[in-house]
Amino acid sequence: MKFRVFGRTGLELSTVSMGGNRLGDPGEDPDQWPPIVERALELGVNFFDTSNSYNQGRSEAILGEVTKRASFPTYIATKVGVPVETNDFPNREFSARTILREVEESLLRMRRDALDLYMLHSPTVKQLASDDWQVAIDRLKEQGKVRFFGISTDDHPSGVEAIRRGADFLQVDYSILDPTAEDELLPCAREHDVGIMVRMPLARGLLSGKFPPGQAIPSEQQWRRPRGEQLQLRLARIEQLRFLERPGQTMAQAAIRWTLCHRAVHCSIPGARTVPQLESNCAAADGELTAEERRRIAALQHEWRASGRW
Repeated sequence: MKFRVFGRTGLELSTVSMGGNRLGDPGEDPDQWPPIVERALELGVNFFDTSNSYNQGRSEAILGEVTKRASFPTYIATKVGVPVETNDFPNREFSARTILREVEESLLRMRRDALDLYMLHSPTVKQLASDDWQVAIDRLKEQGKVRFFGISTDDHPSGVEAIRRGADFLQVDYSILDPTAEDELLPCAREHDVGIMVRMPLARGLLSGKFPPGQAIPSEQQWRRPRGEQLQLRLARIEQLRFLERPGQTMAQAAIRWTLCHRAVHCSIPGARTVPQLESNCAAADGELTAEERRRIAALQHEWRASGRW
């Protein structure tokens, strides 16, 4: 495993870390989740991303239970704003009252006295400007319950606005299939030494390369993936990227490695539902794309940008 300093936070995080959005999925054997986190620790992962709303807090609880036994320092980023019990994303809100209430529940679930990295869960620019979240964040920092503040981005303008309002770090959507964070957001983050973690480096699993073009994704595997024309556009573009599959590199590993090529990016946080998935993701830290691979990706992205569709 390799490590990078997470911007001005000064934390040294594993370049390939673990997203916890699937930990504790309903209808699954609850005993299957702790071994995934345990294996991540064995592979050198020291950073995990979650949210209080992921599976009604079960993701936070699993991470808290397992990481408390780690033999080295571990860091967890969690989020607030989406209703915990309903996971009703459209009705997220960021009032100081909500944050001050929910932070205590997150601390209990994760068995920690303080949160290293605390995020607003995808606020809009309007919500950043209008909600009184800053009151809560300032108080929590003064109390020592939150060390660093950031947001997961709803869009690129929200990330730029959060930087303007003092965010220490961001979680951003950035992948081979959608590199538009490079236009303004990533340069802005680099200028202000803001930590950047990349969510969805595999474009919700599409960059695993396992979905053939021309076919719909089975309903049981459709989880939050694009549909219709956008799905087929992305699958066709993935076929153009098949040159990335070579001995020692899967499509998914290439996709993760690509995100880590940008100088503003500090870590990538693919999710994992099985130990083999996790092991394959972590292996991405042990290699790099070749210069020719990067050149060919850039040429394709230039073509895609000219079409005006991502």
